[in-house]
Amino acid sequence: MFLFLLTYLFLFFPLHSQSNSNPYGFLYIDSNSGQSSGGHSALRFGDRVYHLQYSFEDKIFHIIRESWVDFRFQYGVVQNRNIEFYEWEISDLAKHTLRQKWNELYLVQQTHIQNQKKLEEEWETSELNVDGHRFSLPISGFGYFTNIPDPHSPIPKLFSFSKKEKDILKSSSIHWKETAKKIHLTKTEVSLPDTDSPYRLIHSIQTKRDLLTNAEKKRFIRNYLLDPVLVYESAFFHLNGSEFRLSEQEIKVWRSYLTGLVHDLRYCVLESECNDWEEMTLLIRILYTQKSIAEGIIVFPKKNLDGFQYLPVVELPDSVLATKQEEYAKLFTLQKKIFASGYDSIQFFNWESFLVRYQSFLEQGVPPEGIEFNWVGYNPYKENSQNLVISDEAEKQTRLKNYESYTNGIQNLYAYHLTHQNCTTELFRYMNEMFPEGQIGNETFWDPLSSTVSSLNFIPSVAALKLGSNSGTKQRKLYPSYRNLKRKKIANFTEKHFKESFVPTSKIYKQNPIDHPFLFFTEETVWNRPLLGLANTIYGVGYTGMGILSAPFDKGSRFSKGTESVFYSLPELVFFNIRKGHFPFIAAEEIPKEYYLKESL
Repeated sequence: MFLFLLTYLFLFFPLHSQSNSNPYGFLYIDSNSGQSSGGHSALRFGDRVYHLQYSFEDKIFHIIRESWVDFRFQYGVVQNRNIEFYEWEISDLAKHTLRQKWNELYLVQQTHIQNQKKLEEEWETSELNVDGHRFSLPISGFGYFTNIPDPHSPIPKLFSFSKKEKDILKSSSIHWKETAKKIHLTKTEVSLPDTDSPYRLIHSIQTKRDLLTNAEKKRFIRNYLLDPVLVYESAFFHLNGSEFRLSEQEIKVWRSYLTGLVHDLRYCVLESECNDWEEMTLLIRILYTQKSIAEGIIVFPKKNLDGFQYLPVVELPDSVLATKQEEYAKLFTLQKKIFASGYDSIQFFNWESFLVRYQSFLEQGVPPEGIEFNWVGYNPYKENSQNLVISDEAEKQTRLKNYESYTNGIQNLYAYHLTHQNCTTELFRYMNEMFPEGQIGNETFWDPLSSTVSSLNFIPSVAALKLGSNSGTKQRKLYPSYRNLKRKKIANFTEKHFKESFVPTSKIYKQNPIDHPFLFFTEETVWNRPLLGLANTIYGVGYTGMGILSAPFDKGSRFSKGTESVFYSLPELVFFNIRKGHFPFIAAEEIPKEYYLKESL
């Protein structure tokens, strides 16, 4: 079980106590060991936060869009950092414009990343086909089905197609078969979008593989409705337990939803040209809703957990796991009520997003964004499956060139540099280029800060200091870290300032796999910080020495932790504090009520 999966567990508790305010402004996040150890910067737009995180895997500086609740929990609780908020005084129209522009910025990057993946898949297909042999195309969504006929499928009864409607489906299936043949015979030219601006809206490219996938999904849907096959049961979660059982009233609601889903898919295949992913989504929703009704429990399709990950990963102890299961039971009760409030595509998306978060709690991985059910498999109707063949060497080289040039383009467009292009300077650059002079229309909402190195604004704390006196800042709010909130409630002087500062005697702090070993917290003290830092340094050196001896047995783990301890202790010798400690294993009941009730302390 993994740390990044815990965030959703805490959403249940603040739902009725969070402020209804809709503030906009800059966020400064204090330092701590780990990623962004020197501090971090972000933008808060009401209930949404935008910030940047670099991926060493794809070498792209990712624009992250997440909820304020998730962001505050990860940085304020798990990473135990103080968060300072510099709020703007801004009109509702300007707020709408800000959110729209940053949404566009985010979506442009996501489209670039998706295009890159498409080009990579297209090139990999060429590599698999080096001998010109035909092979079936693995397709997202087909992993939920077997190739075994299902004579007891509920599909025929649910849809009750007339003979005329069946003829329409058969004709449509033949049409998509012919379409796939034409695609095979046609040389597809891919038009690559420009990668010179992060602001210009771009198109989603269509490769030959995309076109074949679309045609094959369309034909599969029609074949399945006419002649169903068994589903692959291992691709579905069947949740047992009282919290997962559906009441009679809930089953009644689920049945009404099933009727609506069947109506929508009928309309797609008989009267309208829906997208292939729309039809596949409706079909899988029909299947898991029908299963839930038949079994009287929550059933939902698994997804490939391949989302972008920037948070640390640790395994949950059994004791913590049991607590989280109890918290999830409360969440399921709440989410079922919300889902049962009305038939709507947004309700389905939110319900499925919650369920895949629960899957990611049970399994290793990161929940993907988007609506698609993405288990990959082969077309169950083998005689109808289109085989992919590429024998043109020039076409293979073109695909490789497209992939490499496009990858280089977006890596340059979204590059990272410690001082020139970091989490703070890129926020300022985007803001300054989208809103020159800090204006939206005739409204000036802030005095722009420079993104140049000479301004020193690449240091988050320096930028925060300038934001404090910025003419656009209406007020500064402080969201204390989890440990500071807990310490604030301690009345006894000795316990607060001595016992809680010494790791072995602290009741708030617990050792965890994220942190390296250290003896003293130095965040709350200044005058004796070098002395405590010296003790931490000596302790880290000793731990490193032990790590040298144990390296053959622990693969250098203790040695690595020891060097980290020394690294983060050295700044304390000259009065600087970075390390704050992490709190990945706390239960919701351990979080002080002030965390939920107050916007500022």
